[in-house]
Amino acid sequence: VSVICSDKTGTLTQNKMTVQKLYVGGKIIPAREADFRDPVQEPLLRTALLCSDATVNENGEVGDPTETALVRLGEDNGFDEEVTRERWPRLTEIPFDSDRKLMSTVHRLSGGLMMVTKGAVDVLLDRCVISPEERKKAEQANEQFSREGLRVLAFACRPMDRAEVSLADENGLDFLGIIAMMDPPREESRAAVAECIAAGIRPVMITGDHKVTASAIAREVGILTEDTEAVEGAVLDGMSDEELRRLVPRVSVYARVSPEHKIRIVKAWQDLGSLVAMTGDGVNDAPALKQA
Repeated sequence: VSVICSDKTGTLTQNKMTVQKLYVGGKIIPAREADFRDPVQEPLLRTALLCSDATVNENGEVGDPTETALVRLGEDNGFDEEVTRERWPRLTEIPFDSDRKLMSTVHRLSGGLMMVTKGAVDVLLDRCVISPEERKKAEQANEQFSREGLRVLAFACRPMDRAEVSLADENGLDFLGIIAMMDPPREESRAAVAECIAAGIRPVMITGDHKVTASAIAREVGILTEDTEAVEGAVLDGMSDEELRRLVPRVSVYARVSPEHKIRIVKAWQDLGSLVAMTGDGVNDAPALKQA
């Protein structure tokens, strides 16, 4: 093997998310200082619980690690997820999709029907009704969280006049805030990366995460070095296969990638004569695993 392409979450990292910080009401707040009796903060936490499927109880955690982190944050602040979901039952949902990078659910609240949405910060902000000044502050908070290697999710909502929703309804949203989580690197990741490099194998990170977050983790484990760079998957969209072959030797981190991007990256290295290994634990890694 001459190149190892690795997914990040759960492969290089522990996939044990814990909420570190919140951005709500124009302020960054450490998770331990969160106060959900505050009417500004409460809708953010309630939305985080309602627009997720994870459960946490005495038998352990069930569900996506990002969502279990949200549930634990709720429980730390006196919100039991089962009680919350019984009080405001889910009427319908638009499931998460890796292309849309959003998930939405509809609930009956005291004021009527409400759709709550969570997703990637950049995608969600584009769909919110928000002033340029508010948007700039949210983007700055997002950038700060990402530089710290935190994984970020944005939350929004909008009143509905019906329970049935379509993709077109995921627009005109009211921005609620951002929750930032830490997924620490596995202790063995740095040693494994160093061993690869010593053996003459080039490690490459391919992830759906934000570029700044991915870069912070990649630097920590030794994948992103002074002489290599990080790029977003969108850069690959405009490239021919030949241009991609010229790019891949310079790049150690690919962020915000789709399953199609992952295949192209593996194939570009193969076309350069490399024997490529791919490692990943997600269903979106399957096409690249097959290509490798």
